[in-house]
Amino acid sequence: MRFLWLIFTLIPAPFLFHFYEYGQHVRQVEASFLFLGALLHVVITGVLAGHIKYRYIILINIITGILSLFLAIYLIPDDGDWFKPLGRDLTIIFTAIVFLIGQLLVSFVSKAFFARKGD
Repeated sequence: MRFLWLIFTLIPAPFLFHFYEYGQHVRQVEASFLFLGALLHVVITGVLAGHIKYRYIILINIITGILSLFLAIYLIPDDGDWFKPLGRDLTIIFTAIVFLIGQLLVSFVSKAFFARKGD
């Protein structure tokens, strides 16, 4: 279970979120699966993190955020009009933080569920 959590958490979800979003923007198509995919990723990684210590969750998410930032620097153009007002790099970091908070909240709920189930 821990290895599966590590694999899912190391997926650069903040980068993929904006890569898909920007790609759809360039093609002038609505990014219809963006929210659902992001929510699904947060819930799955949060539930898998039910038995992981919070410091490891934060550490791996920092690594994922840095990986996402490097991928964005090389693969997503810095379109100032699209990434207003923060810019591409801060937008990726902000998204990584939002994903981390979501995973911590889901992990907290799942830990409480697992603890209660064990009683």
